[in-house]
Amino acid sequence: MKSAVLVGTCCLVLGGFAAGALAQDNGNAYSDVEVLLDKSETTITKQPLFYPEGRQAQVTSLVITLAPGGAVKEHMHPIPLYGYILDGELTITYEKEAPLTFKKGEAFIEAVNTWHFGKNTGTVPTRILAVFMGAKDLPNVIRPPE
Repeated sequence: MKSAVLVGTCCLVLGGFAAGALAQDNGNAYSDVEVLLDKSETTITKQPLFYPEGRQAQVTSLVITLAPGGAVKEHMHPIPLYGYILDGELTITYEKEAPLTFKKGEAFIEAVNTWHFGKNTGTVPTRILAVFMGAKDLPNVIRPPE
């Protein structure tokens, strides 16, 4: 039990440091640190990254699975979204942008307030870790009226 409390305390204390600093610190308990996305200040479409202001922060995370050829219908995010491809391949088509393809092991910050849709363009199921960095009473996803 003491070990679990100590590890939890260490994680909280170390959580304030950048991943790059952790990777360079040989005195910590980690055997390996893999930086997935380092200090991003813009979305994948080069928009400056800002968090919603004046509201209680609210983080939601999910794993989305798309079968080969499966798609997520057109939508937008009014808040920042971190995406990480756990398995497979995802092609995202944004309004006024060329489609971008992400493969297993790639991370990105999704475009904000930009219509887009995603499609599994690979041959195996695609699994995406989606972390919405939102705020209370703001939706994570907006879909166009039907």
